[in-house]
Amino acid sequence: MPHKLATSFNYWVDFKRHRLEKLRYSALKKLSHKSLPLFFKGGDIISLDPIANGSYELDIKALIEHFAANGFDDFLLDIGANIGLSSCQSGQNFKEVHLYEPNPNCVSILKINANIALRGVSYVIHEYGLGAKSEKLQLYVPYDNWGGAFLKSDVNEYDDALLSSKDGYGKFKEENYDILEVQIEDARKSIAEMFESLVSRGLTKGVIKVDAEGYERFIVNTVLGVKPKTIECAIIFENWKNEISIAEYFGDNTDITELYNLESLKNRHATAPRWFNSLLNFLRGGFRVVLRQAQGQFSSGTYLVIAKAQT
Repeated sequence: MPHKLATSFNYWVDFKRHRLEKLRYSALKKLSHKSLPLFFKGGDIISLDPIANGSYELDIKALIEHFAANGFDDFLLDIGANIGLSSCQSGQNFKEVHLYEPNPNCVSILKINANIALRGVSYVIHEYGLGAKSEKLQLYVPYDNWGGAFLKSDVNEYDDALLSSKDGYGKFKEENYDILEVQIEDARKSIAEMFESLVSRGLTKGVIKVDAEGYERFIVNTVLGVKPKTIECAIIFENWKNEISIAEYFGDNTDITELYNLESLKNRHATAPRWFNSLLNFLRGGFRVVLRQAQGQFSSGTYLVIAKAQT
């Protein structure tokens, strides 16, 4: 005799919704046919571009690979690796890749993505962040932007207002964040040991990408402070804090030989609407992104430090 639960099942399919879902599926399939072959968090800000366009921060990707192609290919240190977008795009250009990420949720995806993209590459995932000492700290992860996660501590030079505005919030509210306890290790000790290991294996020229949401200044200066004389590296980092002088930013670090700002050479008319400037660049066929030697004060943007080997 038929089971009542089986015979009573009767699910109504709304045909308009059914067709709309099919159309969305077809549209997304076409839009994402060049998507990076990695795992992403749906709806997350940093996932949209690599899903839709098959790339992530193309100017940074080009910068990393430019240095790798010109002798800086021994190592890539990705400090603030998140789910591995930068390393998974460019890691194949290096002999060794090290990925630092304290967020355990990101690490789970990072392991899968690195396994997909870095086959044949020597890589290590370091499941911790870098700070002033070995300790547990709270990591604030925006629900819609895993790439904007930050640590609240005296080391972080960004205040709550700047951090929340970067994540698209009007003001800082804890309910906008998933708060996780994460492991932080002594940056000076960790980076010094990494350099010692690299040098012992003849790996002395590489690229370091720092994306640490307010910890950039601390980490860049730590790298410069412990860097062996035989190491030469290009350090890529972003800055969101204006009105700080370059001399103040780097303090006593004498290893800094050259500092550059990544600049987009777009056709812009200050008084023209955005659509007009976009049209001008469209008609021009594109625009160049170059490195300009930085002087005076920092502004918001991406910077590059070349720390040369010392004889």
